[in-house]
Amino acid sequence: MNSPATPSTHPTPSERGGPQSRRTLRRRDLLQLVGSGVLTGLAGCLGGDDSVDDDDLPEGTQFDADWPTYAQDDANTAFLDDGRAVSDPVVEYEADFGMPTWEPAAIGSVAYTASDPIHVVDAAAGEEVEVVPGDTWATPAVLDGSLYSSGITHHGPRRMGVYHAETGRDFRSIELPARPTTAPTFSNDRETMFLGLRDERICAVDLDSAEVKWTRELFGDVHRPLAVNLGFVFVVTEGQRLYCLGTDGSGYWQAALETAEPVAPVVGDERVYIAGWDRIAALEKRNGSVVWEDDEGVHKRLALDGERLYVSRGDLRALDTATGEERWSYSPNEGTSAASVVDDTVYVGTGAGELVALKRDGNGLAGSRERWTISLGTYVGHSFACTDRRVFCPVIRDDGLMSLTVVADASVSGAGTTATAGGEAA
Repeated sequence: MNSPATPSTHPTPSERGGPQSRRTLRRRDLLQLVGSGVLTGLAGCLGGDDSVDDDDLPEGTQFDADWPTYAQDDANTAFLDDGRAVSDPVVEYEADFGMPTWEPAAIGSVAYTASDPIHVVDAAAGEEVEVVPGDTWATPAVLDGSLYSSGITHHGPRRMGVYHAETGRDFRSIELPARPTTAPTFSNDRETMFLGLRDERICAVDLDSAEVKWTRELFGDVHRPLAVNLGFVFVVTEGQRLYCLGTDGSGYWQAALETAEPVAPVVGDERVYIAGWDRIAALEKRNGSVVWEDDEGVHKRLALDGERLYVSRGDLRALDTATGEERWSYSPNEGTSAASVVDDTVYVGTGAGELVALKRDGNGLAGSRERWTISLGTYVGHSFACTDRRVFCPVIRDDGLMSLTVVADASVSGAGTTATAGGEAA
């Protein structure tokens, strides 16, 4: 059990060092940005008071339906608040192709796998629509009927392929300064996309003209999805740094991650959340000072529903976003995947091959937290996508194939396939 948070007055991110307690609640530092204009603008945009908001769900996110990108939206919350959860689970579709155990993108009943090639599959129809070049372990992005892939195409390694999301037809490519290392993340106004490049840079590209608006050099390669919200871009690098940039390319602050194997950052309304092998931390969005931290770490990406931050390292823990205190935990024998949240339900996979639906509200022990479980094979995860009353699960099946299984509510399930969960013939 984690110890309670205690007040502290540690230095700013650039000065921090030395051993830390498991979780430390810190006083707000003064805004320390270069230039009075930047200070005023950023403080006004991000909020200048010292109050602690219990609901840190970010404003301005535009993906309020489906799961069209990594972790559902451009802030990486993995929270579909406008969707409906599955209440009567059935296996709607089980693919016959192999793919990594990484979450796809999904629109309605259609999934876009995080693989090379990308498989476009319609779970309701029980068929594969098309395959297009992709990037293994990178979730593609879908916006306004277009599928964006960071995989190498016949156009060359420095060009991003853009395909019709419904048909998979190649209709456009975008020239970049270097080979992309991430799928794109989009601005709230949907005019610009941001992505990592192979040479320790990120770039911004105008979606209409396909012109590169700016590039910026960072310390370390960029392999994790970027997070974008309300004029700000957050980037973690292999140089163990977190950067806060403006969508115009200007730099505001940076902080040391102080952990290896970082996951993608998650942006809240007041705080940005970072995590890696042996550290989880909530930082002030306006200046990067540490609000609280926890040294248990994570192995999987984060999820945020506003009041709780969901972290997975063996067990799944729901942490209070304002204080870092543990609200509840779920500890199956074989460990958990990353969480995905829909409405009042938290989905999590287990190392025993089960998809589990949990109640997300309340505190304390999770003995009565389970809504339902369904067995899908020998492993479910690393993470997965959700749409209205559907869950798209990367799995390792009973026959050993790493593939995709779609669980749907019985009320919306289509024809699907005749395969049963785990890969055995029906």
